[in-house]
Amino acid sequence: MDLTLGKEDIGKLFVKYSIPSVIAMIVFSLYVVVDGIFVGNVVGAAGLSAVNLAMPFFGIAMALGTMVAIGGGTITSIDLGRGDKEEARRSFSLAFYILTTITLLLSVFTLLFTPTIAKILGSSKELMPLVVEYLRALCLFLATFVGSSYLSANLRVMGKPNHAMVADIIGAALNIVLDYIFVVKFGWGLAGAGVASGLAFTIGFLFALVQYLKKDSILKFVKTNFDAKKVIKIFYNGSSEGITQFAVAFSTYIFNIVLMIKIGEMGVSAFSIILYIASLVTAVFAGICNGISPIISFNHGAKNKERIQKLMKIAIITISVIGVLSTILMMFGGEILISMFTEGDEALVSLTVEATRIYAIAFIVNGLNILASAYFTAIEDAKTSAIISALRGVILIIVFIILLPMIFEETGIWLTVPFSEAVTVVVAFNYMRKSSDKLSLSYGKGNKEVI
Repeated sequence: MDLTLGKEDIGKLFVKYSIPSVIAMIVFSLYVVVDGIFVGNVVGAAGLSAVNLAMPFFGIAMALGTMVAIGGGTITSIDLGRGDKEEARRSFSLAFYILTTITLLLSVFTLLFTPTIAKILGSSKELMPLVVEYLRALCLFLATFVGSSYLSANLRVMGKPNHAMVADIIGAALNIVLDYIFVVKFGWGLAGAGVASGLAFTIGFLFALVQYLKKDSILKFVKTNFDAKKVIKIFYNGSSEGITQFAVAFSTYIFNIVLMIKIGEMGVSAFSIILYIASLVTAVFAGICNGISPIISFNHGAKNKERIQKLMKIAIITISVIGVLSTILMMFGGEILISMFTEGDEALVSLTVEATRIYAIAFIVNGLNILASAYFTAIEDAKTSAIISALRGVILIIVFIILLPMIFEETGIWLTVPFSEAVTVVVAFNYMRKSSDKLSLSYGKGNKEVI
């Protein structure tokens, strides 16, 4: 790892690590958005609904992958911060082998039980063929799809954020090109969208993989014994981020079920468009958090509280400004972007515009919740991070999606996320204040507040 993580000016490090990560995440999100535009305009609103119904299942797959990737990456980063390169390599390799095994088994499971999975996801008889088609196409590439994210994350751990950015950009750019070929030119529909994504990110995976095979690579694949304690630690440290991904999948599932009941297929289509747009905003937040996590972990391993505090202050200010600007933009300019997902369906556009203006209120604070969760993961406080993730993505979603529609009817559905994020941010910042005292006792120096 680049040892300047413990010495270089924090402001410069923030820019150096967050910008490549943000660019990579935005490019990845753009691939998702373009995917939706192709599906919406070629397959239609039914295609958007089918993709959204399938997403919770792949969200669970990504949750498992994220759990191992973040958990393993945190341990690897801390090992490097302590100067133990060999142990870092063993941690990195063990997490990769676990991740590959899990995703391959999940792919087989999906192929064997696709129709049953589609029913559980809430698919209607009309949408069933489309949902099955998409699930089967994309599940073939789960190992490389999730694996590319893991390898990219550890390139940042090694101090190579630009390499990570290039790996992500390659996958995203290829997906856009292949989407056009398979969906538009070949007319393969949702199967084409799934295959395009899978092939593109397999290429991105291979590009990242090459970086670890170089002689001068800090992290390498090595033989390692199955260490049960370390495996448990990997899952524990990554549990909060895994829960975050699971929460996204779970909330999408709950929203799909409620929308199918209250509004119907058009409601699910509208929600699908909202999630595509929201992914652009959360990509920026996630990019910042992913970029600075290795810096936090390194300085945590080096017991340097002051540098962590400075970094967090910069991140909080940056994310807050971006959140407010994003809300304003979606309040007044969202219709142009929404119209790109569907051609001539004025009713769908009208519903989505109205819903987006309500949903976008969440952008003011949800970036801060993502940051808080990432911060606690980086300092190996997975329990607190998991609480934050579970609150905003599961517990409060259930509470508010039941209560708010009783008061505000259909509007209450779209208010669920803003209410959940607002309550969570209060809890999250309370935990962060308390963490300052714990760090002071643990490091044995410094009395400054984290925020």
